[in-house]
Amino acid sequence: MINTKRVFRNILKEWGHDVLLQRRLSDDNLYSDVLQRVTTRHVTAASRYLASSKEEENEGVIINSDRVYYFEAEINPKSGDRIYEGSLSFLEDYVLYVLEECYPVRGRYGKIEYWMCGATKEEPAS
Repeated sequence: MINTKRVFRNILKEWGHDVLLQRRLSDDNLYSDVLQRVTTRHVTAASRYLASSKEEENEGVIINSDRVYYFEAEINPKSGDRIYEGSLSFLEDYVLYVLEECYPVRGRYGKIEYWMCGATKEEPAS
């Protein structure tokens, strides 16, 4: 039988990259002071021009994002968490993404194997 978690870890080991994850603590946009270094893999969404918009389909509502991130089950990401892409040593040159929706991908017996999260790019305030 295929061990999905082990396969996913191998994918991250081969093709993943490290980002900094900042947890949202409350709905009042209060964030943790601690940045967590995690390994992830991302893909750019097919329809970037529709980022953060909703499309009505026959099957339901689809929410498009700039990127889709994949995380290990233990990371347990939540909507509103921030991802800092770029240099991990200096937070000067980075791109900020905010997780919009997080979906667990379940395997045998309903156990979470990994997470898929849609994220949109956060524009800095001018």
